[in-house]
Amino acid sequence: MDAVASRDLRNHTADVLRRVGQGGVVAVTVRGEVVAELHPPLDARPRSWRRADLSSWLAAEQADAGLRTELGALAGETTDDLDSLQ
Repeated sequence: MDAVASRDLRNHTADVLRRVGQGGVVAVTVRGEVVAELHPPLDARPRSWRRADLSSWLAAEQADAGLRTELGALAGETTDDLDSLQ
């Protein structure tokens, strides 16, 4: 995802919107902090994915690799003990 400062967005609006219109995602920053993201319209996004494209996207967007292990340790193997919490 590209990032653009709010001042650059103001000064180069057409260029930023052209990138978004071509399928890009642009984060808008204020003092280096992301305050918004610009995405193409939902109907402009692909409705189907080639396997290789989907695999690449999922690999780039997946959660922290250790998250599954941590959740497993917290949740355990069953939910039988949840009744005792009520």
